Amino acid sequence: MKQPSPPVPMLTIPASASPSAQSTNTQTGRPPMWTKSAQRKMARLYVYTTLPLDIIVKLVHSRSPDSAPGVDSANKKLNSLLDKEPRWLHPRNETDMGRRVTQLSNSPTRLRSAAEAVFDHPRLSPSVTPVKPEASASPFPLDISPFSTGAAASPVGQNLFAHHPASGYPSAGTSPGLQVDTGPYAEYSGDASVFSSFLRQTTCLSSSTDRTTGSFHRVLSGYSEAYVQTVKRLVKRFTAPISSRSSISPMSAGVTTPLQWLDDDDGPGAFEGEPHPLPGDFLSLDISIQQQLCHAPREAHAQRRCLCFTQFDTYISRWVTIQGLSTVSHRLLQAGPTRSDVTDCDSSGNTVLHFLAARGSLETLFRALQTDICNPILNSTNTGGQTFLHVIRRGEMQKLNLLCQLLRLLSTRAFNIYARDIYGRNFFHLLYMEGLYPEAMQYISYQYDVETFNRRDAFGIMPAGQPARPSHQELMDLDSIDRDWMEWDPTPSAFLPAFSPVPSSDPAITKQGQLLQNARLARLVPTLEDADGGNGLHSLAMSTLSCGSMAQKYCVDPSGLEQPVRRQQNSDNLVDSCSTLLEFRHSLATGILTAGADPNHYDLNGNTPLMVFAAELPEDNDYKTGPKIFDLLVEYGADVHARNRAGETALHIAVRCGRKLAMKTLVRHGANVHARDADGRSVLDVADIKMASCRDADQSGYAHYEACRAWLSSIKGLAVQQPTVLDEWGRP
Repeated sequence: MKQPSPPVPMLTIPASASPSAQSTNTQTGRPPMWTKSAQRKMARLYVYTTLPLDIIVKLVHSRSPDSAPGVDSANKKLNSLLDKEPRWLHPRNETDMGRRVTQLSNSPTRLRSAAEAVFDHPRLSPSVTPVKPEASASPFPLDISPFSTGAAASPVGQNLFAHHPASGYPSAGTSPGLQVDTGPYAEYSGDASVFSSFLRQTTCLSSSTDRTTGSFHRVLSGYSEAYVQTVKRLVKRFTAPISSRSSISPMSAGVTTPLQWLDDDDGPGAFEGEPHPLPGDFLSLDISIQQQLCHAPREAHAQRRCLCFTQFDTYISRWVTIQGLSTVSHRLLQAGPTRSDVTDCDSSGNTVLHFLAARGSLETLFRALQTDICNPILNSTNTGGQTFLHVIRRGEMQKLNLLCQLLRLLSTRAFNIYARDIYGRNFFHLLYMEGLYPEAMQYISYQYDVETFNRRDAFGIMPAGQPARPSHQELMDLDSIDRDWMEWDPTPSAFLPAFSPVPSSDPAITKQGQLLQNARLARLVPTLEDADGGNGLHSLAMSTLSCGSMAQKYCVDPSGLEQPVRRQQNSDNLVDSCSTLLEFRHSLATGILTAGADPNHYDLNGNTPLMVFAAELPEDNDYKTGPKIFDLLVEYGADVHARNRAGETALHIAVRCGRKLAMKTLVRHGANVHARDADGRSVLDVADIKMASCRDADQSGYAHYEACRAWLSSIKGLAVQQPTVLDEWGRP
C-alpha cells in the first residue's frame, strides 16, 4: 500500500546568518592564544617539517613564551584546522621534509608571496587577483598566475611542460631590497643536505635578518644550521598568500554553499573543441611542429601549452620524431608490420596499430588486421585510454564501405569496440564527431548494443541521442515500491531525512529531496538520471542526509527543519560527516553499484561519480568510512584517470576542494599526480591558486590546501610543480 508522503520541511531563516560586524571586530579581555597568523604558521610547520608539536608551539609563540598555549590546546587547534587524526600529513623524516620544501620553492605563486614578505610591500602587476602575504594589510596586488602572459610571463622558448626550477625568481640582481646570502648553507650542493635545493633556490629571498636567528637557534637547539634556516624561511618568507579581493567566490571565502565547486572562480576553463594533447597526438608531432599545425585552443597556444612548444627530448618512439617519420615507419606503411613489430611501444603506450591508424590509410590498417600478427595488441590502449580506433585519421572515417569491413573483421577478433578513453569517448563518439549522416551512423551501429555505446562523454555527447526519461507516474510507482521495501529493511530507513520530492517553498529543499529520491530509486533502475544527468551515484554524493548538515549548508535555522521521520536515539544531533551517516551512504552506494549503475557515468556537467564524491564527501569527523566509499567505487570499476571537460581528474577536484582524505585515497589507487587540467595547471598549482584566494578569516581552508600541497609533494605523493609532458602521459 502506498505510504503517505512525509511532511515537507520548512526553513526558518534566522534574523542574522552571521555575527554582526561589531561582535566580530570588538575584542574584550586578554588577547586570544591562537591568532590567525599563529594558526597558519602552526599548520605550515606541521605539514612541512618533522618538528614535534611542542617545538612548533614554542616557535610560533617565541616572542611571548610565557603566554604560549600548551600541547593539548595545540592538538585541539590542529584538529580544528586539519580535522581528526592529521598525523599522516606530518613528514616522516628529513628526506620527506626536504622533498616537500624543495617543491615549495619551485612554486611561482609561493615565491612571489615569499618575495613580498621580504620587501614588506608588494609590487604592482596586471593580475586581477590582489594577494597580500600573511599578517600584511597592504592593499597592492601581487601577480599569482603561474601562466601570466604579462611582464612576468615565461621567457620566449620556455617549455611549460618541462621542469623549470624557480631558482631564478625573483632575481636578486634586479631586486634591490634583497641580499644574496653568502653563508655556508647557500653553498650546499649534491647530496650534502636534503635542504640544499630549497636553500639555494630561496637564497634570493634572504635578508639581513637571516643573521639574527637567536630565537630559532634557541628553540631548535641540536638541529643543523640548514634545518634552522629552512624552518625560519618557512615561518618568515613562505607566509600564507592571503586574498584581499573585495569580491570573492563563496568557495574561496570558505563558505559552504551547494555545488560551489561547479562554479568556482579558481576552476579551469573547459576545452574549446577537442581536448589536447592526448597520447595519440604524439604520433603526429612532426606535423604539428614542422608545419605549425596547432590543434590546441588559441589560449593554450598563446601560453605555450601545446605540442608546438613541447620538448620531446626524452620521448622514445621507433616511428616518429620531431624531424619526421623513421625508416621503420616507411617500411610499416609500405609492407605492414612483422611479428617483431608487435612488441614495440612508444613512451606513451602507443602500439604499431596506433601508428598505422594515425599515419596510414584505412586500407593499410585493414591489410595489417587481416593477418593474425596484431591479435595480441588489438585491445591495447595508450596512457590516455585510446585504442587504435580512437586515433584513426578523421578523414579516413568517411570511407564507409571499408570502415564497415574493418569493423566486421574486428567483431570476429574479440575486440572491445566499447572501450572509452579518459574523456569517456568510445569509437561511436568519434564517428558522431566526424559528422556522418544519421543513416550512416545507424547502419554502422545497428549490430552493436546501443545501451553500451550510447554513454554520455565528458562533453555531453551521446552518439545515439538522449533516451527518454521515465514519466512522473513511473517515478511515483517506483517510489511506492521502494518505500514498501524500506518497511521491512530497517537499515536505510532509520536515518533517512524527511526530504520529500514534493515541491517545497525553498528550492534547495526540493532539490535535496529529488537527489535523495533518485539515489534510492537507482537500486531499482540503475540507469535512472536526475535533472542534471547524474545517475544514482551522483545523486548520493550530492545528497544531504542530516538536518544538521542541511542547516549548515544552506545557513538556515535547524529548528525550522523537520527531523527524520523514523530515527534512532540521538539522531537529532547527527551530521553528514559522522560514522553513522557515512556508513549509511556506503551501504546505499553498495546497493546502487550492485544494481548495475555505471561508476564512470558522466553527468551534464561532465563529471563522474568519483569526481562528485571527491568534491562533496565530508571529512571533518569520521576519517575511515569516507575512504572506504572511494575504495568501493574503484572496486566496481571507477576510473581514477577519467577527466572532465576542463581536463580535471578526480584528484584535481579533491585538491581544489581541499579534500585531504579523498586526495590520499585516490593517489593510493594510482591517480596521476602529474596530470594537468585544461589551463595547464598541475595539482600543486591548483593548491597554490586556492590558497591565494583564501580569505584572511578562513584558517581551515588555508590549512587544508597547504596540507594537500605538502602531502602531494612528499615522498608518498611524489608530485612536482611543473610536470613534463612525459610525466603526465608517460607509461608508469
